[in-house]
Amino acid sequence: MSDRDNYEHHFGVHASYQKVSLVDQKKWDSVKFKDNYLGLVSKFNVSDSDERIEPLEFDYESIDTYKIKKKLRESWSECNKRKLDEKAFSELQGRFFYYLNEYQDILFTNRTIHNSLELRRAYLLHIVNHILKTRSVVLKNNEKITKNVGKDVEYRDQGFTRPKALILLPFRNSALEIVEILTSLLKDQQQENHKRFSREFGADSEEEIESTKPADYVATFKGNIDDMFRFGIKFTRKTVKFYAKFYTSDIIIASPLGLRTVIGGEEDRKRDFDFLSSIEIVVLDQCNAFLMQNWDHVEHIFEHLNLIPKEAHDCDFSRVKNWYLDDRSKYLRQTIVLSDFLTPEMNSLFNKRMLNIAGKLKMRQTYEGAILDVIPDVNQIFMRIDCSSMKEADDARFKYFVEKTFPTLRQMYKAHFAVFIPSYFDYVRVRNYFQDNEYSFTSLQDYSSGSDISRARSHFFNGHRSYLLLTERFHFFRR
Repeated sequence: MSDRDNYEHHFGVHASYQKVSLVDQKKWDSVKFKDNYLGLVSKFNVSDSDERIEPLEFDYESIDTYKIKKKLRESWSECNKRKLDEKAFSELQGRFFYYLNEYQDILFTNRTIHNSLELRRAYLLHIVNHILKTRSVVLKNNEKITKNVGKDVEYRDQGFTRPKALILLPFRNSALEIVEILTSLLKDQQQENHKRFSREFGADSEEEIESTKPADYVATFKGNIDDMFRFGIKFTRKTVKFYAKFYTSDIIIASPLGLRTVIGGEEDRKRDFDFLSSIEIVVLDQCNAFLMQNWDHVEHIFEHLNLIPKEAHDCDFSRVKNWYLDDRSKYLRQTIVLSDFLTPEMNSLFNKRMLNIAGKLKMRQTYEGAILDVIPDVNQIFMRIDCSSMKEADDARFKYFVEKTFPTLRQMYKAHFAVFIPSYFDYVRVRNYFQDNEYSFTSLQDYSSGSDISRARSHFFNGHRSYLLLTERFHFFRR
């Protein structure tokens, strides 16, 4: 076991202001390597004399390797469903947890229905360990202050507000699994409001998903798939309290939509986001699902993380860490993103929002091409559209479609084909174009009712409508 506690090192007085300047200048040193469990890894660090080299001989799978709180070490094996003769972590967990424990940002795009549970257990162990360490430091300093009344001693050990971790999830069923893991980690503690939580986040009925649905669909949509929720969790010495008020919570779990409605916009008279001012770990789990909801909510949340609060909220400023007072806490925040695949939106998040002075990693898989395996009768034609800037991309793509792609397809397929549209905004634009030109068409999107879907399919397949417009969100939710 290393003598260094990464929690104390990352959030302590040793944190380097020089690194902040290097991050602002985007002076990242990068290295790429292949890991049998993490995939292709791109690692980014800012140069510093204190930079650590990863050990060649490292026991990733042993919990003794890391400085984990005793109560968590005792409950981990049962929580993680490991046998007595097995190591504490799986091979994937061990390597993943190593970088979690280093407090580095992680963009992990190799998430699957098979490894999602072990990844969740790993990051929840890290989060709870972080919160328990934070509380221990504060309680010890409280005792010191009591013993040294009247002495000019300074203990800067807190943020502006209490919440330290934010977990963003797409659906209530994911939140239910997260809470089950948390209660397993803290099994000896009393649970307040757990019955209410189970009632509100459990499945409303035992309605089964059709057996013909793909496995990833079943895993995503089983149980309660409501996407409007938010709640706080508070840890005390003997109790885990669900539905705690945000300003007394240690962890906030929410959907992007649920949190966005609280944050609000500039036009809203009643809005609040000060509770996000001192977040030190943020997790985006099932991040690819956020793209099928509203990615703008994710961007909006990140715009309101780690800001100087507008109100004091009973803050003892004499205990606030200098990093918070200097408005630099975003450089210490650890961001963890888990997704089934990599997208431009996630790359943008990685480049613009993940500013951790401890470094950051992008982990992805390479996939063999599948075009040769496609049914021979289906032709795939890729067209490159010239565009001078990303701002003009939407207009250029629409213009190319109406002037070249659509007329060509009408000639080739005699006015009977489907148009698949990834963006809902592009869908609205194409739909309006079809309406204005009085084309014979029908459409399918995620807001379509069951009767609308049946009617649209019938009209298209029976030739009563020439064209079918369908969105990617329809495919995601209704496939």
